[in-house]
Amino acid sequence: MSLPVPDILLLYHTLLIVIAGAVGFAWGLSEIADAFAFDTGHALRTGGAWLLLLTNAFAAAGTYVFIASIVPGLDTWYAALLTGLAWPVVIRNANIKLAARMTDAATSDDPPSAAIRFEQIYARFQNLARRWINAALAWQRVQLIIRATQCELADLASHARLLLVASPLQEGEEASAILDNIISGSDADDKKKALLAAFILTNFGREALETFIRQQKRRSGAES
Repeated sequence: MSLPVPDILLLYHTLLIVIAGAVGFAWGLSEIADAFAFDTGHALRTGGAWLLLLTNAFAAAGTYVFIASIVPGLDTWYAALLTGLAWPVVIRNANIKLAARMTDAATSDDPPSAAIRFEQIYARFQNLARRWINAALAWQRVQLIIRATQCELADLASHARLLLVASPLQEGEEASAILDNIISGSDADDKKKALLAAFILTNFGREALETFIRQQKRRSGAES
């Protein structure tokens, strides 16, 4: 039994909204990957990441609904796709146009008192989400660094140098100079270990440090 035409149209338009939202979701995912790189997988397990992803999804879907309601002929899948891709630009333009209309409506002696700034609203959600993600990842990194300080300084330094040499994307002289300054500095050994662990986390990711710590534990267990 086939669905009535109104139901089919409803399903079709719902699908278009979902397409726009999915593209917005992908935008949020790219923001997380760009900001947190090696920790993307761990970042996605935080509430802040899902706040950012859902904000992007709903913003893209809402932008498509708004644009499609005022511009005829946008009830196509590629229009939904393009709106999802371009929704940050659409939001900025909507803000400009809204502010312009309010300015035209007001007299020169009585400027508009307020304008709805969608971009600023999104920026606040984005900043809040990033702070939540950063706080969670910082705490996880602290636990790893504490574990790394229980290893031998020479072994940790050797591991960092080996990673730097083996890196397919050579980090250049700057990273090498930072590593040399950490090793040859006058700081206490525990601080050097913490700095070396942070260097590895920043440049090579969590797995590079976790694997090293596990290897050191197995070696210590075998020797004892």
